[in-house]
Amino acid sequence: MSVRISVMRGTAFIAVALVNLFLWWGTQVAAQEPLPPPTTREERAQRKEKLETQLKKILDELDELQRAGVPAEGGETPGGAGVVKSRVEPAEPGAAPEMELVDMSIVSTRVQKHPEGISLSATPRSEYDSQPTRHMRESLESLPGVIVRQANGPRDFSISIRGSGVKTTFAIRDLKMYEDGIIQTQSDGLSRMDLHDPWFMKSVEVTRGASSSLYDNYALGGMVQFKTRRGRDINGVESFFQVGSYGFQKYAFAVGQETKNTDIALFASQVAEDGYIDHSGYNTQSLNFNFRFKIDDKQSLYFKAITNWLDTQVPTRLTLSQFASNPRQAGGTVCTSVTNCNNALLLAQRRLDRRTIIGGFYERQLDANTVLTMEADYDVKDINQTFSQITDNVNPNWKHYTDLRHDGHLAGMPLKSYVGFFVNNMEQEGATFANSIDGTGTRGVLRQNSRGTIRNIGGRFRGELEFAPKWTVAAGLGYEQSIVSVQTVNYTSAGAVDTRANADRTFDNWAPEMSLTWKPAEGYKHWVRASTGYAIPGFSNLTTNPFTGLAGTNFNLKPTKNLNLEIGTDSKLAKDLSVQFVGYWIFFKNEIISQVVSSTGGTASINADGSEYRGIELSYDWRPWAGWRFSGAYTHVTGTYTNFKDRFLVNGVPTDFVRDGKLVPNVVRNVLNFKEEYEHPSGLGAWFETSYWDSYFLNNANTVAAPAYWLMNANVHKNFEFKNNPYVRFAKFYFELDNIADKTYVASGNVVADSTADASKTLFFAGYGRAIYGGVTLGF
Repeated sequence: MSVRISVMRGTAFIAVALVNLFLWWGTQVAAQEPLPPPTTREERAQRKEKLETQLKKILDELDELQRAGVPAEGGETPGGAGVVKSRVEPAEPGAAPEMELVDMSIVSTRVQKHPEGISLSATPRSEYDSQPTRHMRESLESLPGVIVRQANGPRDFSISIRGSGVKTTFAIRDLKMYEDGIIQTQSDGLSRMDLHDPWFMKSVEVTRGASSSLYDNYALGGMVQFKTRRGRDINGVESFFQVGSYGFQKYAFAVGQETKNTDIALFASQVAEDGYIDHSGYNTQSLNFNFRFKIDDKQSLYFKAITNWLDTQVPTRLTLSQFASNPRQAGGTVCTSVTNCNNALLLAQRRLDRRTIIGGFYERQLDANTVLTMEADYDVKDINQTFSQITDNVNPNWKHYTDLRHDGHLAGMPLKSYVGFFVNNMEQEGATFANSIDGTGTRGVLRQNSRGTIRNIGGRFRGELEFAPKWTVAAGLGYEQSIVSVQTVNYTSAGAVDTRANADRTFDNWAPEMSLTWKPAEGYKHWVRASTGYAIPGFSNLTTNPFTGLAGTNFNLKPTKNLNLEIGTDSKLAKDLSVQFVGYWIFFKNEIISQVVSSTGGTASINADGSEYRGIELSYDWRPWAGWRFSGAYTHVTGTYTNFKDRFLVNGVPTDFVRDGKLVPNVVRNVLNFKEEYEHPSGLGAWFETSYWDSYFLNNANTVAAPAYWLMNANVHKNFEFKNNPYVRFAKFYFELDNIADKTYVASGNVVADSTADASKTLFFAGYGRAIYGGVTLGF
């Protein structure tokens, strides 16, 4: 009873405070001369900035009330459907000149703060609006600490954060991926960016550093959240057409609308290209549907469906001599038998994949301070891939999360608490065939059948306590039990049963975390954090021979674990200058290292007992004059093996090689990105971008490296608004020139086992040469 009375008193106090604040604001506005409605783009921008400043002052006063012990909950957001959870936040962390209410609630208009004590960065809307990108690397590379490389497909890129995920040869591992809150990482730890069309997006948020207490399994490097445009952002129909070098063409449309209780957005795209490298042409289609429904003032529902079809040819990575002679060739050095061939054309290397995710959120406000969310999705991956062997895999995956968030007090101190429960199950039905090497990708004899299941179940807890004004301590703990069951039947080259191997393994993982945050003044935040991560082996790790990279078993792999220590600052040094700086030191145990066996083209995985990563991340956002923005990011990371015996076959005999003190391969030590932008009120804009990648090794012996390079890109765009046209609302045109100097460079490198001589190691995919792109978006 006393708790209820306390809540009612707090709610009444806030209501009175809100009324008084808005009455005061109304008298101030009424005392002024009435302003004529803004007409030009510049006047609207000035008016918007003025209103945001006034709103910020009001919310600042609400924060002061909260620090005095009065709950800030209970006020309706402008959308009328939720609890005000935070003050006005910048669209990009640290980019204070651009303010907006960051909608962290996936369903409603409720605004929620990001977790305290984490390193967070985000791309601005401009990366996808007037300057559409072809793939996510073009925007993500502007974020500190984020390294993106080309993999096996047009939008298939690997992402590395603080050294994690760099040893994989395709797709994404060691990171947790989301889109609009729906999990994109399957239960075996695999994520692919094929699903995510940049034209559908308005922003991408990245949490850097081990975060398994927040995001459970596979969050060794952090989390990436793709955020699509809402129906209110589209408000009608949009069509998009884009063409460019190397036969590139893209067609897309979007339909979106917001009403009082619903927000609907539908996106579709068709992309095709001949390819810069021989044998790399592709055709891909994507659909993305989002439906948000406000049931009542306390309940919201969100439904999402995504699907992607992909048909792409895949070249073979090049050796040093091949790259030097012709970086655009399809690749391949040997083809003597079905178990010793990597010639892309003879193997007819190809990916014919489909991925579909259907899921939803239910959100309910239980009381003024407590919110319940439930998420469930069905995620199926159907892959048919032709390489040195031909694989057919179907991976149905069901995932569920239930979360409870509460804003309250502990001994009079503001406390934000969170508890969550999750369970997911993934199955695999797989078959691997020999490649007939007839240039058409014909299936030969069956080499392996596999059947597997991964079940994960766990929970997590987190609390953020403001124990003193401007000081917040956060602590979290996650637990997960993973049960992996794999059955394999391996066949001889003649098709007879060779071996049967089964494995049933159970992994129990704990992930503690703690951070301390100090906000000495408005626009300044400093923190220290200690966090942990873990990742269990996936199906592909367990069903591949560690010495040949072909179908087999590898049941002795251990889970990877890491400890992340960091100290950072996110500061608004001046009215128009924001800087983020983070230093970190990470300790890995049993890191899963994936290496390519060049003679077969297969990938094998082993554990490195110990490795360390140290580095810094720096970004700045400077807007000295109206319309101008100067931004940049610098990433430095050094990975070193501290306890690792590399093992591979030498003359058919497994042999150990000590790698202690060697640099971890595929870790780029220095990456720079600079961007200068100008947007005129008339809708005309342009930017110029420069990027630098340092050299990095690609084998554990540190004898072969990818060369360093600089790239320069430029863009010009023009937006037109048609106020009196009943059919066309706007038109956006853009023209872009990439790799202006026509630099020959390595777009990505492969970690290759040292069982292959350096001259024969297949290492590189070449990046695109000079390319021109142009496009137009029409709004109806």
